[in-house]
Amino acid sequence: MKIGSKIRFHRLKQKLTQENLSKGIISISYLSKLENNQVTPSDDIVHLLCERLGLNHPVYRPNQLNELLEKWNHALLWNKEDEARSTHKLIQRDLDQTDDVSSHFFYKILCFRVQLLRGDLTEAFSHLSHIQTNYKDLSDKHKFYFHKYKGNYYYLMKEYEKAKGELKEAETYFVLGNVVNEEERADLFYLFSLVLTRLHMYRLAIYYGEKALSIFQGVYYQKRCAEVHLLLGICYRRIRNGEDAVKHYEWANFISQSIQYTSLHSKIEQNFGYLKSFMNKSDEAIQHFVRSIELKESDDEGKLYSILSLVKEHYKLNQRSEVQFWLSKGLELCSKERYPDKFYQLSYYQFALNEFLNGFEYFMKECALPYFKKNGSLLLYAEYSKFLGQYYQRIRKYKLAAFHLNESNIIYEEMLPL
Repeated sequence: MKIGSKIRFHRLKQKLTQENLSKGIISISYLSKLENNQVTPSDDIVHLLCERLGLNHPVYRPNQLNELLEKWNHALLWNKEDEARSTHKLIQRDLDQTDDVSSHFFYKILCFRVQLLRGDLTEAFSHLSHIQTNYKDLSDKHKFYFHKYKGNYYYLMKEYEKAKGELKEAETYFVLGNVVNEEERADLFYLFSLVLTRLHMYRLAIYYGEKALSIFQGVYYQKRCAEVHLLLGICYRRIRNGEDAVKHYEWANFISQSIQYTSLHSKIEQNFGYLKSFMNKSDEAIQHFVRSIELKESDDEGKLYSILSLVKEHYKLNQRSEVQFWLSKGLELCSKERYPDKFYQLSYYQFALNEFLNGFEYFMKECALPYFKKNGSLLLYAEYSKFLGQYYQRIRKYKLAAFHLNESNIIYEEMLPL
């Protein structure tokens, strides 16, 4: 990295103004040009600036520090929490002893990653913003990591188009940065597959998922293999390929049980239930949904997915007492403020159970459908628009029925080619 970029980095790190740093050495305008690498300063000027910044000591073993950063990154990727913590302590001890800006940037990028793993998106955004201000000084390799984790950030923020754009950039910089870590490449492909699934681009998601699976199998990363198998099963189910969906669910189930990955096992049972329901095997679907709830323990949101599925399945079978039982369980766990999408769906079935009495039309048109639309839940908007259209058909309000059924069909037709 050029000396001007290094000086700028350390000045900002120490919260010095250009006036503070340049006073008595050079003019502010010259320092500005120096920091933007537009001039070549003399050795004397560099020495004086570095001395004021406290950088007059030799660079402290940057290679050793970079090895520690790579080790920390690897531990985070493989979810080795103890190793990640101990390595981080070593890095913190050594980091202030080097003026190697590249190491500082990589450290900031990995801190960004840690906040994503913790789910602290506010702190993650703070790291993202800091790195973005120094983007032009990042190496191509570090741009790969930055774009990858930025894509992860947008995925967690449910901004899937932005996530897709960042991951495409990461894919480019994987090549430009000569990143030789195939596990990172697999992780990128898996994340890409997750994002594409959210965008309902299932065939492209399968393409990236299969590439990720091949690499993870090669390095025996069983946990991630199970996750990719589940994702592929979901994609195949969405394109109505039940045979391949079952194959991937069974592999995911086998691996998750063999490594005691209970949280994933519960999701596999849930998705097996979806598949059996699609195949009109309601009794088997119900068994899978109940098993999923049993495995979820304190995961209320996870339980709500299964409870909602049980409500739908029993309603389909006209088992009213079972519908009411699971509705009560579900509505205890959610509200308009807490898991609102589940609340609105369960509330629909509460109206259905009570023969769509007073307040149903207002609820659908003023509460449920606007919420689904505003939050980008297109499939839910389509599903419940269809239900409202069918309701209007039953009460012979055909113009309103046609409007809502058409709203639903437009969304389904847009997603069909994907």
